[in-house]
Amino acid sequence: MVLYIVPYMGFKTTQRDNQKQSIGTMLKQEQSKNLTPEEIKIRDWTQGKERNIRALLGSLHNVLWEGADRWNQPSMGDLLTPDQIKKHYRKACLVVHPDKLTGSPHLPLAKMVFTELNDAYSKYQNDPSTL
Repeated sequence: MVLYIVPYMGFKTTQRDNQKQSIGTMLKQEQSKNLTPEEIKIRDWTQGKERNIRALLGSLHNVLWEGADRWNQPSMGDLLTPDQIKKHYRKACLVVHPDKLTGSPHLPLAKMVFTELNDAYSKYQNDPSTL
């Protein structure tokens, strides 16, 4: 008895078969077509932690540029009390404040980071019990 193995059983592989991507990955790629690199970086940084000041401060190092040496990354244990949050929020604002970076190539990113931090801190001030 002879067995013949028929590759693909008469079907041809398509490009789709070769690309193993999740729907989320494909959606991100589609959305990224119209965004600047700074907007993509901000979207990735804020995703899953929208308006959560603790999470944004705790991951700020992921979005900062080289040379932002004034920022010392706090641990989540450093962001427990309202006074600690306020202290680290103000330190972060000193690093990313657009007025401090006038003429810098990092100005567009700094403006976006500053806006996100301000929005999150405003939400926290209005209702600190939600976090």
